[in-house]
Amino acid sequence: MKQFKHKWTDAERDVVRCGYNGTNNSADQLARELGVTRYAVKGQAQKMGLCQNKSPRWTNDELDKLYDLIHQYPIAQIAKRLRRTPNAVKVKATRLHLGLRVRDGWFTKREVCEILGVDHRKIQTYITSGVLKASWHNGRRPQKSGTASWHISEKDLRDFIIANSGDFLGRNVDLQQIVWIVSRL
Repeated sequence: MKQFKHKWTDAERDVVRCGYNGTNNSADQLARELGVTRYAVKGQAQKMGLCQNKSPRWTNDELDKLYDLIHQYPIAQIAKRLRRTPNAVKVKATRLHLGLRVRDGWFTKREVCEILGVDHRKIQTYITSGVLKASWHNGRRPQKSGTASWHISEKDLRDFIIANSGDFLGRNVDLQQIVWIVSRL
């Protein structure tokens, strides 16, 4: 049996406007009442602009706390402290170009590549030659399959950046991260 697109009347739109509160329960109830699917109700609500529940604007105090907490705690904990959703915290941190990784004193080779704006082969050359000190994460040798990663301590990375600062110029360098790493003594 072929289904046809429902033609919404003004009276039906009024029912959706009054009864829809953004939940599946309200959509199901309205769908039964109007003889349409839940998805038809949700689609109509979206067209009518009833689904745009914007979160409150970020205050300067919240932004200051986010800057302080982002490198110390996981997103879920930050969200609880700020009384925001984890998704809201992640989106805001991404828009502010903040790293989402909890800084616990070490970096992977991939992260070092992103920070310094260079290819992984160049970083591997530094590691192999001993210019950049690195160890195997969890004592397991890195493999091509990606089952393990390099463990580069924050202190070793800081020393490396200071000693080789002239090698990392250009637009791919994450200057904020470099300043953050070098300024932590």
